[in-house]
Amino acid sequence: MTVKVVLMGELKRWAGRQELTVELPEGSTVQTLAKRLSDLCGETFAQNALTKEKSIQPHVAVFIDGVQIGRLAGTQTILTGGKVELMLLPMYEGG
Repeated sequence: MTVKVVLMGELKRWAGRQELTVELPEGSTVQTLAKRLSDLCGETFAQNALTKEKSIQPHVAVFIDGVQIGRLAGTQTILTGGKVELMLLPMYEGG
């Protein structure tokens, strides 16, 4: 399955690109994708966006087709369809 990943804000700078396409086995979860992004996006991205266990940091919001994964099954959300767009947006406090 092909997953299109869109990186916003600082995530784009850390990864050195705004978009990438990732091939994953059918039935893969957001957690599986996070581990793959660790390899594909480099050390700076991994240190800032992921935990040591290669999970997504709490300050990074992940959306699948416009729905935040917190409203789904979190990092255990199964990615479906041939092409899924994920947007990782850093969350900031204040305003």
